[in-house]
Amino acid sequence: MTTKLLNSLAAATTLAGMLVTAGVANAASLTSTASTSLEFTDIVDSVLSIQKFNPSLGTLNSVTLDFNSLITGEAGFENRGARAARVTVKLAAEVNLTNSDLELSPPFPILPVNEQSYLVTAYDGVTDFGGTSGRTLEELIATRSTTKTFNSVPDLAVFTGIGNLDFLYTAIAESTVTGSGNLRFFVDTLAQADLTVIYDYDPKTVPEPSAALGIGLFAGIGLLSQRKKSWFKISNS
Repeated sequence: MTTKLLNSLAAATTLAGMLVTAGVANAASLTSTASTSLEFTDIVDSVLSIQKFNPSLGTLNSVTLDFNSLITGEAGFENRGARAARVTVKLAAEVNLTNSDLELSPPFPILPVNEQSYLVTAYDGVTDFGGTSGRTLEELIATRSTTKTFNSVPDLAVFTGIGNLDFLYTAIAESTVTGSGNLRFFVDTLAQADLTVIYDYDPKTVPEPSAALGIGLFAGIGLLSQRKKSWFKISNS
């Protein structure tokens, strides 16, 4: 009987050890991303779709939204005036991100800008967007990034569920070339966007180590008590 008691206590202790090994859940994070391809502007209501937070994973504490906008393109100009001129080339676009259930302003809209000025001579006689009176500018780039954090209960509810959450991305070109009154120019503006959503949450927890030890000890004491009662009955029979 002593052997059986020891085996029972060992089993209870093993159970407690298994529960202790599971440990306590710590804060965790998940990331979902979405991107658009590089396209000519104007871009209106292009969909960026991210995965919602599955509530079965735990309790959502906050959501961080990281947005990156890239504007790129090329421009060319020719001063056809009789005097030298300063010409300014600005690559820019107004970029916005919206969702009907979330307030995203501020920081949206944002305005990536790349602005440069050039001093050129009077018209050199050839409209080639080069020479001494013109320029051709390739691979112009402007970037802008912004971050917004959500932690209110209504906002977190928007990000929670099964399936995807859609954001609408818009990029309206505001590129310009300015200079003399006799200026011929062209400009192309393309845009692309990246959206990253970071979910910070507390995973569903497992029993605390102290609770697990208590369970094991309680089970062992209970078994010991039952054995003592049995021995007492036998000794008095």
